[in-house]
Amino acid sequence: VQDGTIISVGTTKRLGRFVRLADAYGNTYTYAHLKKIAERVPVPKAGTQSTASIARELALPKADPTPTIAATAGKPTHERPKLTGAAPASTAGATAGAAAAAATTKVRLFAHPARANARANGGAQQLAEQQSDLAAGETLKSYVAGGSDLDPKDIALKPLVKGRRVIAGTILGRIGVVTKSESPHLHFEIRPAGRGAPRIDPKPILDGWKLLEATAIYRARGTNALAGVGAGAQDASIGQILLMSKEQLAARVLANPRIDIYSCGRRDIEAGAIDRRVLATLEFLAANGLDPTVTSLRCGHSYYATDGNVSEHSDGSAVDIAKINGIPILGHQGAGSITDMTIRRLLTLQGTMEPHQIISLMTYPDAPNTLALPDHADHIHVGFAPEYTPGSAAGAQIAATLKPSQWVKLIDRLGAISNPTVATKPSRYAVRVPVTRASDAHRGE
Repeated sequence: VQDGTIISVGTTKRLGRFVRLADAYGNTYTYAHLKKIAERVPVPKAGTQSTASIARELALPKADPTPTIAATAGKPTHERPKLTGAAPASTAGATAGAAAAAATTKVRLFAHPARANARANGGAQQLAEQQSDLAAGETLKSYVAGGSDLDPKDIALKPLVKGRRVIAGTILGRIGVVTKSESPHLHFEIRPAGRGAPRIDPKPILDGWKLLEATAIYRARGTNALAGVGAGAQDASIGQILLMSKEQLAARVLANPRIDIYSCGRRDIEAGAIDRRVLATLEFLAANGLDPTVTSLRCGHSYYATDGNVSEHSDGSAVDIAKINGIPILGHQGAGSITDMTIRRLLTLQGTMEPHQIISLMTYPDAPNTLALPDHADHIHVGFAPEYTPGSAAGAQIAATLKPSQWVKLIDRLGAISNPTVATKPSRYAVRVPVTRASDAHRGE
């Protein structure tokens, strides 16, 4: 139901075989009473792309000498270089890539795909294709890749162990007959983030999700209630954008011509490896007339930052922006600059959408999340930190939004609400609107 990190896998008397994961906010989800736990889960292969290739792809300005003194929001203290117009990116590489993609390749098949060496080199995917219980019409790609848009060749199957990051839609296990006295079933638990938060009854929440999904029948084909009038619509309000799901945001960001992203970064988004807060931030900037050029997501960035700490890019919760509206961040920092306008707009984000770090050459009064570092002369870094780290001492001290007893009362109240009945077929009073073949794409049935 959510992207997260596996925090425990095993067997207990109460849960039987179970898998438990925690999302970025500290909520934990437990899947128990399983017949079988998945041995391996699909994980995007690590991608690489050099800084030079990103610069060529996005036509970035040449590197500038690193300033020795940080600027402020009022007075930039580094000398602005003279920028020369960057030549348009060549299309030769794209043409060569298209030709290579069109080339015919051999498909490798194993006589014994279950053997260790064969499994590690593609046999696991071959076994997945052969499974007889695949849903009708489901392809190898949809099974192996889960909810991502990646090709199976870009995915590696890794053991399902503690610490493994998984994306929403990943198959974690299967249900079946566990005891002679019970029918096959799934035991699902939710524990909200916060110290002392109890396990809550997930039924009211699941009922709400189911009800929302049922209302989809009243939408025009190919549209979403939060995505305007069409699949590629750009008329959603900023509030609607911030409430969109990760899948909706990913599709929107990839299709938005106002957001320029390097090729390996687009692959990160397709793989579901980028935090929804990062995707929402990119859409937020574009909706405010600040079109970003993204030069670093997860792919191509080192695991450690220059200060020796683990980079927020490593788990897909950070983004580097090198241009806004085609204007390079390099040489355009200080009061009234495009960088200043962008950071001030980012500072309006609140709650769970508030960035943990906004790094450039500038700091702002009463904004402790803004940092000035000399190696950020050519980009703005926007990073989000998990609000909760499973098993850490700091995570145990997190202040819960509700007290333990309040969670119980809230779920009881939600469970007492009578949900409306959503009809799945037109009533006998409905009048069918006659349409012609030319207007088929805009049916109002």
